[in-house]
Amino acid sequence: MLRRLSALVVFAAIAASALSAQTKPTLTPKDLGRWETLGLSRLSPDGTWLAYAITRGNEENELRVRGAARDSTIALAYGQGAAFSPDSRWLAYVVGVSPKERDRLLKDKKPVHTAVAVRNLATGETTLIPEASTFAFSPAGGFASVVKYAADGKKTSDVLVLDLAKGTRFSFSNVAEHAWSDVKPLFAFTVTVDGGAGNGVSVFDGASGAVRVLDASTSVYRALSWRPKSDGLAVLRSRAEKDFADTAHVALVWASLAAADAAPVQLDASTNKAFPAGVRVADYRRPAWSADGSTLYLGVRKREPVADAPKKSDDKVSDVEIWHANDIRAIPEQRSSEQRDLRATMIMAWSMRAGRLTVLGTDPMESATVLDGDAFATETDRKPYPWGQKFGRPDEDLYATEVATGARKQLLTKVRHLFAADPTGKRVPWFDGRDYWVIDVASGARINLTAKLTAGGKVDFVDRDADYPADVLPNIGAPVWPKDASVMYVYSEYDIWALALDGSGGKRLTDGARDGVVHRLVSFAGFGGFGGFGGPGPSAAERAVDRTKPVYVSLFGKRTKQSGYARLMPSGEVQRLLLADASIGSLAKADSAERAAFVRQRADESPNVFVGGADLAGAVKWSNTNPFLKDYAWTKAELISYKSTIGRPLQAILYYPAGYDPAKKYPMIVYTYELLSQGFNRFIVPRENDYYNASVFTQNGYFVLMPDIVFRPREPGVAVLHSVEPAVRTVIARGLVDPANIGHCGHSQGGYEAYYLATHSPLFKTAVAGSGISDMVSFAGQMHWSSIPEFAHWETGQFRMEVAPWEDMGAMMKNDPLSRVNVMPAKSLLVEVGGEDGTVDNRQGVEFWNYARRAGKDVVMLYYPGEGHGLSKRENAIDYERRILQWFGHFLKGEAAPKWITDGQSWVERKAVLDANK
Repeated sequence: MLRRLSALVVFAAIAASALSAQTKPTLTPKDLGRWETLGLSRLSPDGTWLAYAITRGNEENELRVRGAARDSTIALAYGQGAAFSPDSRWLAYVVGVSPKERDRLLKDKKPVHTAVAVRNLATGETTLIPEASTFAFSPAGGFASVVKYAADGKKTSDVLVLDLAKGTRFSFSNVAEHAWSDVKPLFAFTVTVDGGAGNGVSVFDGASGAVRVLDASTSVYRALSWRPKSDGLAVLRSRAEKDFADTAHVALVWASLAAADAAPVQLDASTNKAFPAGVRVADYRRPAWSADGSTLYLGVRKREPVADAPKKSDDKVSDVEIWHANDIRAIPEQRSSEQRDLRATMIMAWSMRAGRLTVLGTDPMESATVLDGDAFATETDRKPYPWGQKFGRPDEDLYATEVATGARKQLLTKVRHLFAADPTGKRVPWFDGRDYWVIDVASGARINLTAKLTAGGKVDFVDRDADYPADVLPNIGAPVWPKDASVMYVYSEYDIWALALDGSGGKRLTDGARDGVVHRLVSFAGFGGFGGFGGPGPSAAERAVDRTKPVYVSLFGKRTKQSGYARLMPSGEVQRLLLADASIGSLAKADSAERAAFVRQRADESPNVFVGGADLAGAVKWSNTNPFLKDYAWTKAELISYKSTIGRPLQAILYYPAGYDPAKKYPMIVYTYELLSQGFNRFIVPRENDYYNASVFTQNGYFVLMPDIVFRPREPGVAVLHSVEPAVRTVIARGLVDPANIGHCGHSQGGYEAYYLATHSPLFKTAVAGSGISDMVSFAGQMHWSSIPEFAHWETGQFRMEVAPWEDMGAMMKNDPLSRVNVMPAKSLLVEVGGEDGTVDNRQGVEFWNYARRAGKDVVMLYYPGEGHGLSKRENAIDYERRILQWFGHFLKGEAAPKWITDGQSWVERKAVLDANK
């Protein structure tokens, strides 16, 4: 009796909620522009201010700022890219223009420029600097630099340095590069003048207001690099030579700028007899300093003698491209990475005290890293495995070079999953498909860290959710090191493990498996390696976690979709801070205070930033996005559990129509890709240029189903049937939807799924396929024209076919949409392609359209000239969304069909529309 009464109460609550929703209006197209998307948020260093970006569908964007001392929010129109000063007293941001003004400028073929604003947070007084593109605060505090737009035809800019306390400014002209020291208010900048007279490198001292010229010549100065936590400075000075087509550089280094007459140490290949023959210092890699400041790491590249350059031909030269089977990277990939390839360098160590030069690599196209501690550098070598590099099995060898001597040795052979070294630079870890290993860089000793844990299947470190075919199974996430490198942290399905470095075993630090909650360490440092083109990223030591302090851990309920955070305390205690039936993410810490912020959202709760103490207790909502949500009927999201055709437990998200009436049966749109249920608590902002938007669908009276798809090798289509059809039948069985009016839509891989379901499943009346693969046979040999040949993606990537087509033609045909187009159960299908799609060749859509029309099927293709894999032009994205709604409205709801659905549109008619709107 109590159970029946409880059920009646729940039913009554649902009915009351539905009745309440029915009294509220649903969205109309004109309502979509006002909806807000929460962008990047920043917490001030002292944790008392928050700045966050708001973008809207109508592009009336703004920056919002709130301080703890006031309960009000400041809205700054068209603000973006905000940053706080180190002392939390100032906020700077870029100010854009209105959409109307932007469109006017573009129509008049004028540049769209921004301004920079600097705001005093205590007084609200704001300095606006027009015609400015970027800014930077001095890490030492007190100053900010602002870069003005370059004049037409110039590559240099005027730069203003603002003294924030005094309100004064200094102006520097013809600035090519600039950089702040992180310990003093020192602003280094290079000057480049037409003709070279006046070129040089200078430093402005904010403390004294003095400008000091460090070096001057007619050469060009590039690649400024301050030594971290020091006033040491390095720069490269160009040195042109008539016998070479390239440009070499002299390295200039000031160990300290404290002395007014400090002279630089120079490395000049033309005068240094120890300089390696045949290479030059290139400016593509910014100089990097060793920890003790005694060594500078430079990028070097092979010289290009003029005599070796191609000669001008007397004949008209063909523009033929030669594509060879031995090309590791096909010509389109080489073409797209041309600038990167031309700027690739090897690392050379310059020991300034010893005067020693050591080239630490052998191939600029390989990945090289100077390890923490500056004793060794590592370099990969992929050349022994050309077949694997071409076809999705990227094995590599690893070598180590002693920085002091240049002695080089091979560390590892044919590894697939290689990771960053520890914070001491002594060990490099990798994963062999079952176990984690480390190798001692100095001795070469190898230790299996997990053999005793994985023996007998006791612990599994393989990522079983990654269902891509692989001959070497992947691990779960990258290993994490503590700062003392005493253990190595890795992940099992739910938990964090600390592995002993002697191979004796490990300790499970969390107990996530007990209640199905995934625990993962949170990093605030980001990732990167040595050099690159913009300088070094965070070092291993900077990425390491400090176990003498609490370490944040993210939480996610794999089945419940709850999320939140915990802290791993120095004692080993796991202190759960927050776990909610919501999406809790984007954790940020204040730099100099025990304050933290996170973003909370649900399917029916707009994302907002909450700010509280380091333990997240008492966190208060500091933003207020989409406050008008309460005024509209909205969807309800339900998490559905079901089993696939082959018995695997799966989940799906079911979104109810806005204003849902239990007495009605509704049409349903199914959207698929891969695993989607993780987004159960995601708020979907309704937008008119987000063409598969579930909120827009529910506002138009549809149920929306997003089922998980789990794949098996050689079954990219069959697995879709196994996963999707049971989910649809589960919803049908509940009597919620009209089984005769179910549609499907998907894009890219989901576009293939749309083709496949339309041609293989009787459950779908119609489908919309965006940029999808339709022909297994033709596409296997195609190109991602923006990057790679298809076979890597085809066999071991997203398509999961595992083998070449001729090795299993049965699987090819079983998973092919095109082969069944003549018996397609779906009554109609809408195809979308971009004319310049560099990922899925648009001829896949053309093929399906052509086959389907030959088979007498009701098919329409939307061809967007000049567009890529997604529609980048706002007007095209809006057009596509409206046509999808018209398509589903006609075929699933019986609405009158517009002329383009029934009759199409002739070229003359289309051209007339375009001409009228020029």
